[in-house]
Amino acid sequence: MQIAPAPLNEAERLCLLHSLELLDTPAEEAFDRITRLASSLLDVPMALVSLVDVNRQWFKSRHGLDAAETPRDLAFCAHALHAEQALVIPDALNDARFADNPLVSGAPHIRFYAGIPLRFANDLTLGTLCVLDTRPRELSDEALARLQDLARLVEQQVLQRSQATGPHKVQAAQRQAQAANESRFRQVFRQSPTSKALIGLDGRILEANREFCQLLNRPPEELVLLQLAQLLADDGLATFQPLWQALLAGEREVGVIEVRLASKTWIELSLSMLRDDSGQAEQVVAFARDISERRRRQHLLQRYQATLEQQVAQRTEALERSQETLQAIADNLPVLIAQIGNDLEYRFNNAVYRDIFGLDPAALKGRKVQEVLAPEIYQQLLPCFRRALAGERIEADNVRYRDDDPRIWHASYVPDIRNGAVEGFFVMSLDVTERKRREQTLLDQATLDPLTGLPNRAALFQALDYLLLQRTAFALLFIDLDGFKQVNDNHGHEAGDLLLQAAATRMQAAMRNDDLVARLAGDEFVIIARSVTNAAAAEEIGRKLCDTLSVPFGVDQKVLRIGASIGIHLNQPQQTPLAAEDALARAGPRRPGHVPGQARRAQPLVPGGGLSDRAGSLIQMNFS
Repeated sequence: MQIAPAPLNEAERLCLLHSLELLDTPAEEAFDRITRLASSLLDVPMALVSLVDVNRQWFKSRHGLDAAETPRDLAFCAHALHAEQALVIPDALNDARFADNPLVSGAPHIRFYAGIPLRFANDLTLGTLCVLDTRPRELSDEALARLQDLARLVEQQVLQRSQATGPHKVQAAQRQAQAANESRFRQVFRQSPTSKALIGLDGRILEANREFCQLLNRPPEELVLLQLAQLLADDGLATFQPLWQALLAGEREVGVIEVRLASKTWIELSLSMLRDDSGQAEQVVAFARDISERRRRQHLLQRYQATLEQQVAQRTEALERSQETLQAIADNLPVLIAQIGNDLEYRFNNAVYRDIFGLDPAALKGRKVQEVLAPEIYQQLLPCFRRALAGERIEADNVRYRDDDPRIWHASYVPDIRNGAVEGFFVMSLDVTERKRREQTLLDQATLDPLTGLPNRAALFQALDYLLLQRTAFALLFIDLDGFKQVNDNHGHEAGDLLLQAAATRMQAAMRNDDLVARLAGDEFVIIARSVTNAAAAEEIGRKLCDTLSVPFGVDQKVLRIGASIGIHLNQPQQTPLAAEDALARAGPRRPGHVPGQARRAQPLVPGGGLSDRAGSLIQMNFS
């Protein structure tokens, strides 16, 4: 089930909703008449006027439904807040957003939904006029138009109430929402991990966040006395002033430049103009990022490139003096070397071309590159050729010159510049197959469990640390295979290893593609189920895994049976972030004297800890 995000204008929307004093008021015939009419015209059993509050949707009018409200997380209408004209769900069971929604799987068993947003001033959507059915159906254009007409009647009724309540209350609510938005902006501005500052139109620094002050190595009380230009080196002013003048003149709204500070630090400076509702310029937002290290690397790279180009020029000169000698040298290098002219014709090739393409290098001279390379390879490399002919040194990695050749090449394209003009480019390709294989092997050894092929403990902790730091909602399932020790004792470790591999395969198949299934140690596995926000969903996943693992395994011509003990920790974004070890400890099934991930377990679960027993398996929900 997918939970609808809040609209961008959520604060202003809620302020307007509460100012109308509609929530939790008695039923009114003016609204009930509309829902009855909607139910009759569209031949549906249920029709509602729904108002979406902070944590609930409340029904000002309901026809065919007993409930007065439902949680917002379950509300179809929360999704309709984002619709332009209408949200129509012909069959909720075929829609990934709602297929496992409790309002679909349970009462009132919604299969069809159509909702029209109730939208008011400043694009504020308070709720919907919606119709529902317990069977799937299609909605004709005519029926949709009728529902939209009825929604406009609901809006008129709400507007009449707002006039009766008093326009000043609505205006006060809107002002309060605007103040809340400004306060939220200030909070985000100050706590942002990136360097930001507000600059007046006269160039003076009005406010700087903590990161900006640290980057400039000056306290905020000192920065607000200065103009931004005063912080730049003299050579930086020449780059800064044209952009600043273009912003003030309205010729540009944003711009990014690289400038040097008076402290010699290089920064990437992004400037964006802020305007009021009438379009008048108010302030400039400045974003700064330290790029000193990048500039240093670029300088080193340029020196390296200059050295390489000098070497290429020297070799070219040697080629002119002794073509035969250079050909012999090039032919004995384990590198594919070629010279290509502006017309993309070969001028020189070494003997490696015979090994790769089965062609005599001498016969390639004057032939088009397009005639030699396979069409798909030529199209892949053509952008590199064009950039080299434009005077740019370019690299291409993971090049495969032939589909039937497994070798992987790293190619460099160096412009052949003579007397200030590009006359072609040189190709130098190095076989990096073995290096790529070693890199992949090292990566697999570091992150994959050698027995099951699942992510190992290190990969699990890396992913878990990241999700906890991001305050992401997820369910952490700690799985211990019950009865595995008996399999090892009775059938041998080889059978035990095969059983672990089969169990890992089943768990992977039972989870979604973006979930993480990892082996922690021995017969302990951990699953991170992303975007799981409630205990019911987490428990259902645990039950599904227990059912999956309780089915007998056919291993080495034997039928083996095991169970699973599953502990679950539900992580919520609003929680204080845990360390990965603490989250794992909370998820681990409560067994006396056991630390998750350290040793095999044969002890039973602590009595009373399990919520569900399936085929010898136990789910233990350890929520915090």
